This record gives sequence, C-alpha cells and structure tokens, in this order.
Amino acid sequence: MNIPTLACELPDAAPEELVEQPFPIPNLPLACIGLEASLARRLAEAKARLDRLEHEVDSRDLSALAMARVEFALAARAMADELIARGLHAREKGD
Repeated sequence: MNIPTLACELPDAAPEELVEQPFPIPNLPLACIGLEASLARRLAEAKARLDRLEHEVDSRDLSALAMARVEFALAARAMADELIARGLHAREKGD
C-alpha cells in the first residue's frame, strides 16, 4: 500500500525564534463536547459500511445494502436523539 507523505520545510530560523501557535478552539456548541463515543463510533462504522456496499457494483448484495441503510438511519437517529436530549435543537431557533 502506497501512503503519500507530506513534506514541510521550516523557515531558516533558530528554534528560539519559532513561535508556538496553538490551534484555535473549534466553534462547537457545548452540547457537542463530550458526546457519547459509542454513538459516534456506531454512526461512523455504519457510514463506512454503507459507503463500501454502495461502491461494490460487481457483487452487490441488495439485502446487505438495505440492512446497511437501516443501520445508518438508526445510528443517525440515535445521534440526533442524544443531541436533542442535550438541548442542541433549541439553541439556534429558540424552540
């Protein structure tokens, strides 16, 4: 497997001249911070499986594809339920 590498040249400067620049804090609502890892993992795995099955055109198993679509929908719904339970749905629209 060929994995491309990315080369980065540093400027000609002494280490004491380089300034540490921390990454900016992402603009995430507090409801998104500390989400249940199992929900995120379930959603990511369901999406990856769905993508893989949708791209298999030679040996497409329609029942497996249908099950993958259902699992993705259920995982997305579980994630949405968690976000709603944390009040994220009411923050923007004033519901």
